[in-house]
Amino acid sequence: MSSITDGDDDTEDIIQQICNGDPEIEKKLRILMLEVEVIRQDGRTAPDYLNVSQWENLLEYKSRNQRASYLTYLWKNEKNRENKKAKQKARRRELEETDEEDLKEFPDDLLYGIKHRSLFLRIRDQSINNFDNYRAVRALMHGQSIVIDCSYEEHMVKRETLNAAKQLTFVFGDNRLHKEPFNLHLCNVNKSGVFMEQFRKNVPSIDEPWFPLNIHSESYMNIFPQEKLVYLTPHCRDELTHFDHDAIYIIGCMVDKTVNDPLSLAKAKKDGLKMAKLPLDRYLEWAPGSKKNLNINHMVPILLDLKTTGDWEFALRHIPRRKLMQTKIMAMQKKLQDSSLRHDIDMRSFKNLRVADRNVFKDRRQRSRQSLYDDDEI
Repeated sequence: MSSITDGDDDTEDIIQQICNGDPEIEKKLRILMLEVEVIRQDGRTAPDYLNVSQWENLLEYKSRNQRASYLTYLWKNEKNRENKKAKQKARRRELEETDEEDLKEFPDDLLYGIKHRSLFLRIRDQSINNFDNYRAVRALMHGQSIVIDCSYEEHMVKRETLNAAKQLTFVFGDNRLHKEPFNLHLCNVNKSGVFMEQFRKNVPSIDEPWFPLNIHSESYMNIFPQEKLVYLTPHCRDELTHFDHDAIYIIGCMVDKTVNDPLSLAKAKKDGLKMAKLPLDRYLEWAPGSKKNLNINHMVPILLDLKTTGDWEFALRHIPRRKLMQTKIMAMQKKLQDSSLRHDIDMRSFKNLRVADRNVFKDRRQRSRQSLYDDDEI
């Protein structure tokens, strides 16, 4: 009974924080909470708990399909966290229950590994993190600059904005781990927007003075000389044939699942900048229907490898395999192989039937093929 009371108290606290006494919003929120509870009772995918920001996101979605998709997304994240904790707990229990004597082949053997002896000095995660930060700080002073244009937040829905912040987190990590990282500049940043709010959640130390990342609320036009700027957009005609170590490349930070307009092309033309696109068709056989818009967490690793090697085929290995024709062909071959295997199994099971059962099956298939116009009364 106490748990029910606690749940009711949490619900009232959430309603109070979101509504602030507005009766219309409170009515919508209570209906939405009832809808989520019905989804849970029906056995459909919905998380067990939603925080205030997640309820606010649900209020913004107009259709039931959008809300169901968002609840499924939250449910998957919740289950992934639960599975991760369960695996960690099982691994810890396994280590605690393991008898050291069972690991020895002979009684006088020495054990090496976790909780035992080691030949090497252990380097902790914090030391590795400090070393990676030092490499990023060195890039701030001597590395080639690259710009991430964050001016597209108004063209994205909230879910796309959160995805863009997640991609930028991957970009920072991949760049920091590279042996010759870029000097990253985030330009046109709305520091009070949803994008930066989520990026702060992903990287809590971003506002520290020592953090190796340049964040600007002003445009790149006011920071760098215009003749060095090159905007990378998939909608232009000119291909990037070679990597220019003196150029400053600009990548648009945008997830365009709902809006497919060439916004980066329009932005580059408005600013009067040089434009280029990656030579994807020259080196790769693209699958039909696959977009050539790459995420920023694919673009930056491609440019990092291209800067150090100058080899396009090696640099383009970061493109997702699902976009390539070869992957589509392999998937189709596997599908055909599986379907032929199922057909063989069905035929073998059909042959094992008695003659009378086969005739019944054939009669049913024949009747199903008849249309309404086969009836004499019509």
